[in-house]
Amino acid sequence: MATPVVMSALKCLLIPVLCLLTHPNGISHVAAAVAPPTQPHILFIVADDLGWNDVGWHGSEIRTPHLDELAKSGVILDHSYVQPICSPTRSSIMSGKFVSHTGIQSLILATKECGLPTNITTIAQQLKGLGYATHAIGKWHQGYCKKAYTPSQRGFDTFYGYYTGEEDYFSHLRTDSADGKHWTGLDFHYDTGDQYENVVDMNGSYSAHVFANRAINIINQQDSSKPALYLYMPFQSVHSPIQVPGEYPAKYPNIKDEQRRQFAGMVSALDEAVGNVTAAWKQKGLYDNSIIVFTTDNGGLVRSGGNNYPLRGQKFTLWEGGTRGVAFVSGPLLNKTGYVYPGLVHAVDWYPTLVELAGGAVQDLDIDGFPMWSHFSNNVTSPRTSFPYLIDNETKTFAIRVGAWKLMIGVKNNSWYPPPPESTVDFTDNDHNFDEELANTAKPKKPIVHLFNVDDDPTEHNDLAKSQPEQLATMMKHLEDMKHPYVPDLCGPLPRTSKADTDMHGGVYTHGWC
Repeated sequence: MATPVVMSALKCLLIPVLCLLTHPNGISHVAAAVAPPTQPHILFIVADDLGWNDVGWHGSEIRTPHLDELAKSGVILDHSYVQPICSPTRSSIMSGKFVSHTGIQSLILATKECGLPTNITTIAQQLKGLGYATHAIGKWHQGYCKKAYTPSQRGFDTFYGYYTGEEDYFSHLRTDSADGKHWTGLDFHYDTGDQYENVVDMNGSYSAHVFANRAINIINQQDSSKPALYLYMPFQSVHSPIQVPGEYPAKYPNIKDEQRRQFAGMVSALDEAVGNVTAAWKQKGLYDNSIIVFTTDNGGLVRSGGNNYPLRGQKFTLWEGGTRGVAFVSGPLLNKTGYVYPGLVHAVDWYPTLVELAGGAVQDLDIDGFPMWSHFSNNVTSPRTSFPYLIDNETKTFAIRVGAWKLMIGVKNNSWYPPPPESTVDFTDNDHNFDEELANTAKPKKPIVHLFNVDDDPTEHNDLAKSQPEQLATMMKHLEDMKHPYVPDLCGPLPRTSKADTDMHGGVYTHGWC
């Protein structure tokens, strides 16, 4: 019999009204967007590897009171989609384009000579062009091997954080290897325009605290004489390694699994940091003319303590647990609040949404996103009816969504992971194959095809590929349409290189080697 934690997660997925107030009716017309009378301040927060079942408003045993308050006083985005891994989601946010249109289908590894193409105008550049002060704090992960890839060259007035995908939360060091070499170096930077400084005085300080303090400092310097503020905060939390000051996991004696308890502490530290930043945001008077966006970059990683139950899959996978992300928009500029928005939203939609709010013209933008503000704010039907989860010609991996239907081709199987101790799964085994039919099929003769109606079956239990041949054929046609245009994967095929060796760059991860 399912435990209360599992039942709560199921209720929040299948009947979100039980976890909030009301479910919207889905108005059939699209209202004209109405921008605020003055440019709003924008606080855009990205959590790293935060799963569907890792937040309070989804019934998790992990407590997130500050995030819950923001979510429930705003609009919870119940069908907000992201990429299954870090760099691709961030590229979607930065560019407003699907990854098959940017070439960022894969991770931008610290040892690879690639980054978000410099011919792409980022959202920060757009907002800066509209008069905003732009600041980034936290994880970049959009390339750094050459100066042009770094945040202060992509539209941000300042950047305070790290360039790569993962590092120690306290020492801010990371270790890499390539070409038979191994090295450890510092990845913590303060960049302003063409001025690049290494942050060397934060050894021993936990990143969630450091990043929150930096944000509060920027907020406190804001006054009415300054431009509107775009503060982009991609936290390190709650990505591996599993590290957190002891007082946070101590709040969870009820969680007996050590990995999950430590992870819960990391989520609490993130929640506290968001609470401190938003408290400063309100105290300084920015809140009254602002929007706050919160999203994860992908689903939780089970082997690191994250959880997406009852959704299937996890980070790195194209199942819903890897791609249906926790998200909300909050703030007093919303006309309607306190409800769960049921429409489709994709990471690419934030770009035109923010540009429109800032007073910019969106109709001529070369992007894939839709401006969504009037839909969130007025509970109007989403203009988005389809999107590609992934189009990857190099690996022959494809997944698309059209209406209620989801097609997947060549996607590796993954399972459902209830939180421990309900699950008997070996949580260290990220790639375990639970499907008996496929258990001995390491290299199938032809790509496996899956078809789901995710409106009726959000947990992806009922594969309809064989029973719905006509619908399958229709989705195959949609896939062919979505395959064009296509930009090949810019990073995945590249070899790792020791050019990034920090021993050759003063002990730090820096640009200038590609």
